[in-house]
Amino acid sequence: MRVTQSMMNSNFLSNLSANNVRLSKYQDMLATGQRLNKPSDDPVGVGYAMRYDAQIVRNQQYRDNVNDAKSHLDFVDTTISQTNDLLKRVRELALQAANGANSAESRQAISGEIEQLYQQMNTIGNTQHNGRYVFNGQTTDLLPYSGSPMYDTTDDGAIIYQVSEGVAMQVNVTGNQLFGAPVTPGNETTSDNVFAILKTLKDDLVANNDAGISASITKLDSRMKNLMEMWTDVGARANRLDVLDNRLADLDLNLQNLLSKTIDADIPETITKLKMAESVQRSSLETGARVLVPTLVDFLR
Repeated sequence: MRVTQSMMNSNFLSNLSANNVRLSKYQDMLATGQRLNKPSDDPVGVGYAMRYDAQIVRNQQYRDNVNDAKSHLDFVDTTISQTNDLLKRVRELALQAANGANSAESRQAISGEIEQLYQQMNTIGNTQHNGRYVFNGQTTDLLPYSGSPMYDTTDDGAIIYQVSEGVAMQVNVTGNQLFGAPVTPGNETTSDNVFAILKTLKDDLVANNDAGISASITKLDSRMKNLMEMWTDVGARANRLDVLDNRLADLDLNLQNLLSKTIDADIPETITKLKMAESVQRSSLETGARVLVPTLVDFLR
């Protein structure tokens, strides 16, 4: 086959272009620190990188949800603790009043403190966290306990957080669960609703009713037992969230490592290849200076 000058020129320019492309590729890799800068660099690798990126974003959302859920449960835990302390004080006063040696005047004085504790329980029932009422189910923008006496029917809706792939968790405790089911006025003596207990106890103290005071102590014990069970459940959910948070942190680290292995450039290797590409390009240019003949005059020398 006859090799013409035009063929030599064309082959040289084609090879030089390939060398420039290779040199540009290694320069981009060093500039960005990544071996994948466009889909054509590695179509399969780009597909994996996109999946890892999506998983990382989704995992971060789960971690944000876990943090929000933990914050909510921690607040509920604190509020239940306050409720428990208040009920313990009520029980102490009720036991003190149940002593037959107490005069009617003493019981009147105790009823005054019970009234203050009743108002404080109302404050706890209307507690807000991040501008939302904690004990009104999903209707967090509405005041749960507004009546007097406070026998409002609160919302029983569950607030659910998606805390991991396929894992959802309720983070709220409703007012009916913590303070007892609502009761219609006039039926307080048959209910273990906290507000009904406190109102009945106060009335029995004023009336100097020994039997009523003893009955209130029994209902207090029942409500406090339910409260402790709920408190334990809240603690168990908080512990589970801690485990999930650690698991999500480990998963995030694994995904970041996989993504790094997929897209990050091996800097020492890339530098070596860049030097080789630069050397090849210089050799190509030197060869081209001898192979390419710009004018006919060069043939006549």
